[in-house]
Amino acid sequence: MTQVEDREQLWEQLVRYRKVKTLADGSRLLLRPLSKSKEDKEGLVDLFARASREDLEYFRDDAGDPSIVESWVDHLDLKRVYPLIAVVDDKIIGDATLHFRKRYHRHLAWVRIFLDRQYRGRGIGTLMLASLIDVARRLGLQQLYIEVVTNQYRVIKAVQDIGFQHEVTLRDYFVTSEGEALDMAILVLRLVDRSGEF
Repeated sequence: MTQVEDREQLWEQLVRYRKVKTLADGSRLLLRPLSKSKEDKEGLVDLFARASREDLEYFRDDAGDPSIVESWVDHLDLKRVYPLIAVVDDKIIGDATLHFRKRYHRHLAWVRIFLDRQYRGRGIGTLMLASLIDVARRLGLQQLYIEVVTNQYRVIKAVQDIGFQHEVTLRDYFVTSEGEALDMAILVLRLVDRSGEF
């Protein structure tokens, strides 16, 4: 089997990626990639429709606009952005994504994660992030990056507990809708450690 065939087989496996967990309340959580289905499109729009105005501020695009969320599904390309959704009782309650880069950045990806407020603090976000790390390792990525506004202390601690390390803080990098400038922490998870090599 050639390297190209191996890579295609790996992508076929990642399209079928599944992880199931029973939550403390007995409900069943399913993690799987987002699909282009009508149900997934409606479910993703509904997820962000339930988001607070404050939560929506942290998105690069206006996730509160259904047409933008629909375009994410319509233009879905798992080799460009790999979205892993969390589903409980046939309802999408979370979305975590790996954003791949090309050329000299092809060894890394940026991570973004959103979880319905009702399901926070139950370990679901940690499970989603761990699953994305698993996917990244399978793909042979070497580094994962995540941006977190520095006033989100709990999120920073949670990603650090998984192994991300604070790399740099960008001063006044993020501006709220009210015009307040906030600092942005960039954290990195090195999947391949090359320290000590020369």
